[in-house]
Amino acid sequence: MEKGFSTAGSLYEPPVENGFPLKMTRATGGQAFIYHWHDAAELLLGLSGETTAGIADRPYRLGKGDILLIPPGESHCLFPSGAEDTRLVLMFEPKFFLGDGAYAGSREKLSSIPLHSDDWGEETKRQVRDLLYRLEQAFQPKAPGWQAETGGIILLLAALFTRLPPRETTGSHPRQDDTLRKVLGYLSDHYLEPVTLESCAHALGFTPAYLSSFFKAKSGATFHRYLQNLRLKKAEWMLGSTDWPVAQVAEESGFASLKTFFRVFKEQYRMTPLQYRKEKNG
Repeated sequence: MEKGFSTAGSLYEPPVENGFPLKMTRATGGQAFIYHWHDAAELLLGLSGETTAGIADRPYRLGKGDILLIPPGESHCLFPSGAEDTRLVLMFEPKFFLGDGAYAGSREKLSSIPLHSDDWGEETKRQVRDLLYRLEQAFQPKAPGWQAETGGIILLLAALFTRLPPRETTGSHPRQDDTLRKVLGYLSDHYLEPVTLESCAHALGFTPAYLSSFFKAKSGATFHRYLQNLRLKKAEWMLGSTDWPVAQVAEESGFASLKTFFRVFKEQYRMTPLQYRKEKNG
């Protein structure tokens, strides 16, 4: 298997910028991810439209101004949506910024607080949102001292999270969340094969009609669109990391034909696979 990509759901992407363990970017609904995990903590701020993220086996909706915390080591995914659905993404290594000393308690708190900003209170939500915008301003220009400034903002975020009460845990997940986890796990394992709604439903013991309705309601995406996105993410990685011909990339990423691959790739990325490769590789 290629280094850095796993079809089984564990995708580790350490955030590093010029040797500094923090990344910040703006993303659209076209930039979605299969279930994966990393040691970094991740914060998502909704900028426009709506994004749906799955954390463990529960979906969370992220509207404009909403914030979502993904704790380190937590399995999660981002469902595909439209180019108008945008989000600000922060990833940082808690061990680097919070360590095992005076800030260790704040680092541990990241795994126990409520994940969605609807449960934080309006003032905390506003303060976190303002700090994220401030962090983006400090991070992008890379002026002298940007590491110290961004590191200080991470500590301010950690202080706000430390004051939040722990989230309630039930000890078990609802049956429908178990079902979503089962479906997503099956797709992560089989998306490079000629899987269909019907074959997935049969393998998991559902009717196609039930699976289609359930998946759309829980994930915000159709079964076909989610499956297509898994294949596009595989193709995207291969275009940027290999020199394979586009026809081979299409085949290795699970597309039934080169024509279909070109069509859906251009719809998603607003450019052809060859244009994407050229832009990605400079």
